[in-house]
Amino acid sequence: MSRDECKREFVRINNQFNVRIVARDETARYGTRELNTSQSVNVSAGGLLVNAAERITSGTIVNITFMKPNTFDFFKGSGKVVRVDDNADGTYKIAINFINLSHDDKQMLDYYIHLGANQG
Repeated sequence: MSRDECKREFVRINNQFNVRIVARDETARYGTRELNTSQSVNVSAGGLLVNAAERITSGTIVNITFMKPNTFDFFKGSGKVVRVDDNADGTYKIAINFINLSHDDKQMLDYYIHLGANQG
């Protein structure tokens, strides 16, 4: 187990699924803009890592929607972009920490992620 894995509060699962990300953007017509082609790399109850076709600034607050792993339920929440890395193919790897999640929401998301980790 790596040093980073020992520090993690929640289990992280590598899983690809579509993620809808809407960023707050005062320059956009309605104050928000949707990122194109966002695909998860991994997810935990603390946040997620996605590949996206568009760059977004670190510190940006985003609204996130995706289907919870191993369910047909949708996760809807907010997050803060904490890191943006360039990929070799011209896309971006974006790390997002969830914000304003209740303890119960984190526990429920962690439960579904554990199911996926135990199936893989």
